[in-house]
Amino acid sequence: MTTPPHRTAVLLDLDGTLIDSCYVHVLSWAEAFQAAGYDVAMADIHAAIGMGGDRLVPWLLGGAPAGADEISADHKRRFLDRAELLRPTAGAVALIEDLERRRMSFVIATSAGGEERSALLGCLGREDLPTVDSGDVESSKPAPDPLLAARDGFEERPDHVVMVGDAPWDAMAAVRAGFEAIAVRCGGFGDTVLASAGFSRIVDAPRGLVGSL
Repeated sequence: MTTPPHRTAVLLDLDGTLIDSCYVHVLSWAEAFQAAGYDVAMADIHAAIGMGGDRLVPWLLGGAPAGADEISADHKRRFLDRAELLRPTAGAVALIEDLERRRMSFVIATSAGGEERSALLGCLGREDLPTVDSGDVESSKPAPDPLLAARDGFEERPDHVVMVGDAPWDAMAAVRAGFEAIAVRCGGFGDTVLASAGFSRIVDAPRGLVGSL
């Protein structure tokens, strides 16, 4: 039997993984699309959550409309207006504290940027956490760029790095970057979707990973 490599560095997704935000995003996107004259089913929007807005809009509309930037900006405004609904997922704070206590390297790699990122980190009460966001790279998830940029801060070998995420796009980015990916169910995706995307392990929430990474 092959012994799994010792994990010494962790990449953490933010939306849906550390913060219970997926359905706040879904509602905000749905309203933004509707305001722009597009009727997009919420189930379809949820399937796209985890991508950056630059990818989500054309993916859902079959191409980038002339007003794509305005739709994204409207979503951002609506999302921030609902920031009081955001909560940490079960065990999110405990997982971060566990990684710090064990002196494991970790970086948050997120498609959220600017004010959205600040609102999400503020929900954790930890705006000081090391973060790479969509503004730091050319392409957002499922491109591996955010993970590779985050990994540049580690000295660890790629097979000693694990990514924790909630959406299939997280796993796709991790696989492309050469990292193992572990899923949490708290983003609302089913096990079949998560496993087929490339996650090697699935737990209910971050609390299931405390002490085990």
